[in-house]
Amino acid sequence: MTGRRRGHLRRCLVVVLVSSGLGACVEAPTEPLDDPGASSVVTFEAPDLAAESLRRRAQEVTVRIRSLGCDQLGLGSGFVLPGGVVVTNRHVLIQPRTVTVNSWDGRSLAADVSGVAIDSDLAILRLESSEGLEVAELRSEPIEAGETIHAIGYPDGGPVTVSSGTVLGVVDGSLLGEPADVIRIDATIRPGNSGGPLLDDEGRVVGVVFALETGRGTGLAVPVATLLERLDEAELEVPAGC
Repeated sequence: MTGRRRGHLRRCLVVVLVSSGLGACVEAPTEPLDDPGASSVVTFEAPDLAAESLRRRAQEVTVRIRSLGCDQLGLGSGFVLPGGVVVTNRHVLIQPRTVTVNSWDGRSLAADVSGVAIDSDLAILRLESSEGLEVAELRSEPIEAGETIHAIGYPDGGPVTVSSGTVLGVVDGSLLGEPADVIRIDATIRPGNSGGPLLDDEGRVVGVVFALETGRGTGLAVPVATLLERLDEAELEVPAGC
């Protein structure tokens, strides 16, 4: 058995990729006071406007990815960058023939595959026009353990969701097929979240969700630093056809 094959099997024992409709490797991860007579005054809690603003922006920059391949349908998530660039996962685009991007407000846009990363679970799409679409902001500073994060995506191809949690730390990406460390989070990740953005509390992208550690129930994301390197088209290859 070759080293490459052994590495693949090792990865199969660790994570499950979280796009919908694709085969993947699976592991063998204050009660209210009860005093009605105390007061007749009813108080109302003011809405958290900052949280609502973050949630709305998260939904607006995130898109649903639908990839029709030779004999299967891949469903995942992604996010928009300037110039009509859309980021998603490589495993969402298996031998893609037709790729469609759906925005949060119901628009359906055709996308071309610029390429997939050779050594990372990242892929780049391009839209003919991204007019009217919200553009995500990438964070340059590395993420740190303990930070609050928000994973956005279209689980199971359904409505967009926002799942909040914290950064547990980073792990060695070489065991997971990644060229550098990857971010481990405790936010809820489901099939269809693949390719969705991982945001900080300021709404900036800090990573790209790509897998779930089934034994731990934790999610994994490719850091922005790796994404920035792969945005150079010299680091991309055209996915195989039928």
